[in-house]
Amino acid sequence: MNTYLQRCRSVIKDAVSKIAVIGNESCDLDSAVSSIAFAFHLQHVPTLLGSWHRKDSAAVFPVLNVTRAELPLKTEVTFFIKRHGIALDDLICRDEIDWNAKQQALNVILVDHHVTTLQQNVIGILDHRPIESNARFNSNAAFRTIELVGSCATLVGREMFNQETFVELPEGYTTALDLLYGAIVLDTVNFSKQADKAKPLDYEIVEKIETYRNISEANRLTHREQLFQALVQARSDVSELSAYQLLQKDLKIISQNDRTVSVPGFPMAVQDYIKLPEQMEHLSRFANETASNVVILLGLKVLPDGSVRRDVGIVPINDERLAEQVRCTIVTALLACEDMNFQLEEIPTSGRKGKFFQQHNLKASRKQLMPIVKSVLSALE
Repeated sequence: MNTYLQRCRSVIKDAVSKIAVIGNESCDLDSAVSSIAFAFHLQHVPTLLGSWHRKDSAAVFPVLNVTRAELPLKTEVTFFIKRHGIALDDLICRDEIDWNAKQQALNVILVDHHVTTLQQNVIGILDHRPIESNARFNSNAAFRTIELVGSCATLVGREMFNQETFVELPEGYTTALDLLYGAIVLDTVNFSKQADKAKPLDYEIVEKIETYRNISEANRLTHREQLFQALVQARSDVSELSAYQLLQKDLKIISQNDRTVSVPGFPMAVQDYIKLPEQMEHLSRFANETASNVVILLGLKVLPDGSVRRDVGIVPINDERLAEQVRCTIVTALLACEDMNFQLEEIPTSGRKGKFFQQHNLKASRKQLMPIVKSVLSALE
């Protein structure tokens, strides 16, 4: 794996035909390791790429969808990558690619998302979220897999195990599978019944990885729990991050109809976040730099017993009338959503700008929130 990643550096400079495998802009663990492991797999077993690989022998490489300066904010990503002996300097970040270069062919494969602002030709998609209303697909793409499972890493793992020659594949596959394993365990909240994220395929792929890695059945639950706790601790280790950096750590931004809504997710409760020093100053700076009319804060706190708590904050920023309209409409939509009712209970918060809620439906996450917000924005005049 290290050798492959180091070679990718020269690939982006020298290869005539290139394929970038890129995750979504939150660059959480699932997105990051899916891009790394899937690119590694496609470079060694390009079956899925069909003619897109054969005609030019294209070089396939992963891209983390953050800038180099933002990478340290992804604490669970950097922790887990380094834990597997991979140097962060060997990874390629979004701002290290010349996306506008005309002299070289650059195609893109999307993992853990299926809508992008990139102008490159999208020749493949591997995603585990509901199809968005504004999705546009390339009819000439090599493949498109969108399946509602707990983790995108599960879909990458399935592609690896689909190969009949799997046992003969290079040594780097051990690291690739270990990376995917961690993402699946974290994304499914260690297969928590309460969180209800895991699907049958998630169980199947995790068990296949455990068999491949010779983890005995007697030790599997303990192994998962220890890994899960280490990843949660790494994700929650925000001791070196300011309130501003926390807003950038796991961020989605939606812009539509001249309105912008930012949706940062926290590895802590929103109620804890708003008590941080200078939080309002940092939030104002963040909103100004992202041109946000509304910021939706999503908190997720994993308690010592493994249970989960979620809360939400909806904060208007500028243009009070417009922001209040957006906020009220989003709240109404969240409360009325039949497919996934968030079961929000307002938390009285005196002296704080915005509305804050305890979220009692722990199964609802940002994955279900984003289509609601987009629908609300598209309907605004």
